[in-house]
Amino acid sequence: MAENTSISNSQTAPAERRSRRRGGRRDGRRRGSSLIEFTLLGIPVIFLMTSVIAASLDMWQFFTLSYATEITARYAGMHGNTCESPNSCTVTLGTVVGFFEKQSIALNSALVVVTFTDGSGTTTCNPITTCAASSATFPNTSYNNVGSNITVAATYKLIDPIAMLWPGSHGVSGGTFLVGATSTLPILY
Repeated sequence: MAENTSISNSQTAPAERRSRRRGGRRDGRRRGSSLIEFTLLGIPVIFLMTSVIAASLDMWQFFTLSYATEITARYAGMHGNTCESPNSCTVTLGTVVGFFEKQSIALNSALVVVTFTDGSGTTTCNPITTCAASSATFPNTSYNNVGSNITVAATYKLIDPIAMLWPGSHGVSGGTFLVGATSTLPILY
């Protein structure tokens, strides 16, 4: 008669169950290691991801400021004195400010300072909303000839919340950075 060398399932089942409960390990010394691993790796990864998102938002706001400055200078440069015949297309400073605000969707208008410069002088709107109702012509009617230069310069205060998350920054409400953009173009029409 052949001897049965296989062990029955009923004899090995309790040992396998104990082994599965411990995650396949035979000793209990490694319990809680996932919590320590998350603390050491997870928190810096979350901080890094938050930093990347905040930097991306800051770059979007800077690009928006740069784009709005350039396109507003183009808009004003297309509305010189030769643009009037047979149309009346000269624009006021309020119209130019409204155009700038429409192009700068990522910016808080209360934090934008814009300076408009033509041959007659400089007009500063601090913040930009202070010039929204202005009826002054820009470029000025005495300096809106074709080929004359106009300049639109803008600054924006970025408020970066990452400084609040930095270790050791007790009571910091966020870092502020001043970014700017300038566009100088000739009047074309």
